[in-house]
Amino acid sequence: MTWAKVLQFCLKNWKEILVVVSLLAVSVKTRMDYRALNKAYEISQEETKERIEALQYIHSEELARRDYAIEQYKDSLKELRETFEKSQRELEEERQKKTKQFEEQFSQDKEQLANEIISTFNFEYVE
Repeated sequence: MTWAKVLQFCLKNWKEILVVVSLLAVSVKTRMDYRALNKAYEISQEETKERIEALQYIHSEELARRDYAIEQYKDSLKELRETFEKSQRELEEERQKKTKQFEEQFSQDKEQLANEIISTFNFEYVE
């Protein structure tokens, strides 16, 4: 075949050739779009995995901070309870000492005990 015959064939069947070339162009464009979409999907999946890993890391840090705060709370509460119990024991000892002192004063000098109660509580002594 010569170039003249090819040119004559193309001029005679230009519509069919145009349809075939258009279909090839659409096919190539479709493949390019599919690859671009597939790449975008893979990037989206990777970003989602990275976000999930970051959230898991943040969550684990938050759990560690919460556990630490709970331990500090328990330690503080234990210390408060010990301090309270110690002060309660001291108060009880002081009360017992005062009671014993008042009992001794009552048996030895009732008048001085009455005066001390009057001065402490601002009572009036009535006989």
